[in-house]
Amino acid sequence: MCTNIGLTGSKYPFAKVLIGGVSDDPYDIRTRVVVERSVHGYAFIGTELKALSEEVSMPGYNASVAGWPTRALNEKGLAYTWTFAHEKPENVAPADAFKSSTAWAEIMRRCATIDEAIVMLSDMKRDFSGNFMLVDSAGNLAVVEAGRRRLTVTQRRSMAEGGSAVAVNCWLAQADEGLPMASVDNRDVPNYSRYRRSIDLLEAAENRGNFVGLAAMLRDHGFRERSAGCNPLTPGHGYSICNHGTLGGDHFSGGRPAHGSVSAEIIDPVDGIFWYAYGWPCGEAPEAGDQLLQECSWGAFIGFPLATLPAGTYTTLQGELTSLAAVHFAHLIPEERAPQAGTSLTNWRRVVVADKGPMLRA
Repeated sequence: MCTNIGLTGSKYPFAKVLIGGVSDDPYDIRTRVVVERSVHGYAFIGTELKALSEEVSMPGYNASVAGWPTRALNEKGLAYTWTFAHEKPENVAPADAFKSSTAWAEIMRRCATIDEAIVMLSDMKRDFSGNFMLVDSAGNLAVVEAGRRRLTVTQRRSMAEGGSAVAVNCWLAQADEGLPMASVDNRDVPNYSRYRRSIDLLEAAENRGNFVGLAAMLRDHGFRERSAGCNPLTPGHGYSICNHGTLGGDHFSGGRPAHGSVSAEIIDPVDGIFWYAYGWPCGEAPEAGDQLLQECSWGAFIGFPLATLPAGTYTTLQGELTSLAAVHFAHLIPEERAPQAGTSLTNWRRVVVADKGPMLRA
């Protein structure tokens, strides 16, 4: 359950292309930043989605969407992010089909452009359903609606023409392959509110944006006042982009889990930087006990430049920087040094956690 926003075009500052999103999951399924370097393909950086323990709240969902990677940027400037889409249960994959993370690991290793990625994805047997937002270093942007039976390329944009794209947890072009309840037109579920709010924010910005503008969109709390308990599709998942889903419990319950933004990412394929924020990108404190680990939210992005980082794991599932990240700390980029960052957060400090390496706090 995520919201993705993409921008490209020469009319934007620095002729950049950027994609960003929040990773919305049950709070016991988290992300961490990993770099892969191999003789078998292109190097890439991204997030791995992984349950905190074997006693995961939603084992079926976890088996479907978790793995490495779930967002990624490779050395050629190809990048992707995605949102899970609810597909009709009768759409069954063959036994030898790829899970999403396995498919995209192969695409990141072997493809340099969105056209190459789309061809490879089209040829794969797929055991997943989602909206995949792709960009490359030439400034091309596309959304691919891919499921077990069908694949449709939508929202294609180029650097020369410019444009934006939005994806939430339902299909638009192949809506007939999805669950009717999850439709973007159903005002009872968060797909409507998060899609509509994203479009409104882009229109207010005249479909222009840079890092600061995109980061602000990912921190937006429009529709937050609606109760996540009233969500008939996924109870506990809220209605805003920066998602503070809660069922009001005093502790996280695997039997009745709350869902929200466990991280946020902005990917810059031109400069080769993977920007990551653990927890809520807004950095607010939790309001209920079922918002597990959200007190560890960074509240700001850190840039991980792929070209300067060796293979390994850079953050933990609890939001700490690892010892490998500490060694390469000088290469990491605080948000205030992002292009056109203006008056972003400046009160970073480095905290060493016993036996766990350093972490950042805002």
